[in-house]
Amino acid sequence: MTEREKLWKKARKLRSEMRRLGPLLKGSVVLREMKCGKINCTCTRGKPHSFLCITYKERGKTKTVYVDKNRTEEALSWFANYKKFKSLLSQHAQVLFSLLKSQGKTAKKG
Repeated sequence: MTEREKLWKKARKLRSEMRRLGPLLKGSVVLREMKCGKINCTCTRGKPHSFLCITYKERGKTKTVYVDKNRTEEALSWFANYKKFKSLLSQHAQVLFSLLKSQGKTAKKG
């Protein structure tokens, strides 16, 4: 197997991995803590309530989405998928750049 064939195989494998990732969630994950303000709540005497937020940019403005406790794991999974997708996309681009730089002028679609 030639070097070009190996690179094409790697590119196909990376694309396949990207397709299998599932839902993607772009943004930043923030764990916030805050006191609720209720007089009799335990948070006034101890540790404040914690909750997960996702921040993202939309038309140049930062938006915040508060994640329900029941969906925290799901949101974190989607966020991890997005990070993995970015990594795979970067690797895929490097493989394609290598193909462009490599000798041999024949183009192959894959």
